[in-house]
Amino acid sequence: MMEMTIQHLKRPVLEEHESSLVSVLSKKRGVYTLVILLAAHKDISIGRLGTHQLPEGCYFYTGSALGKGAFSLEGRISRHLRTTKKKKWHIDYLLADDETEVRAVIAAETTREMECLVNQHLKRMLKAKIVMRGFGSSDCRKGCGSHLLYLNSCNDVADKIAELYAEKIQGNVHVITFH
Repeated sequence: MMEMTIQHLKRPVLEEHESSLVSVLSKKRGVYTLVILLAAHKDISIGRLGTHQLPEGCYFYTGSALGKGAFSLEGRISRHLRTTKKKKWHIDYLLADDETEVRAVIAAETTREMECLVNQHLKRMLKAKIVMRGFGSSDCRKGCGSHLLYLNSCNDVADKIAELYAEKIQGNVHVITFH
């Protein structure tokens, strides 16, 4: 049976203890989705993808963490949540913008490559849109188009994503929300 862990955390605590907040994911491998609120319509420069106009609303980015240490779920998610870091991946550019705020993280433990399967399932079931082709999917071979998806609103989206994870993944699903 699938276990779902829900943690409700406040953003200021995150900045003080970022890695301890995701320590439930310590040494775990899997797939994750960041739920991101963009508070205003913005032109954002995303590295080699160039500058894109992004409407205000809810974005969710799905990634994988199948390694150890910095490449584990704890390592990847902690890095995404840090405010100070070198911009390396597309998501780093988006998260560096002052108008973005991570509202939730959904993560599932798995040793299988599930990033594209989860991303496509979320896109289909939530009727999400692609607003930036190629984002976070430079190495995608499954035709996702983008691993950054868009909805108008973030209302209840973390819970919906967690339910959709449970449909596709046998294992623990963790939901961490920030309000």
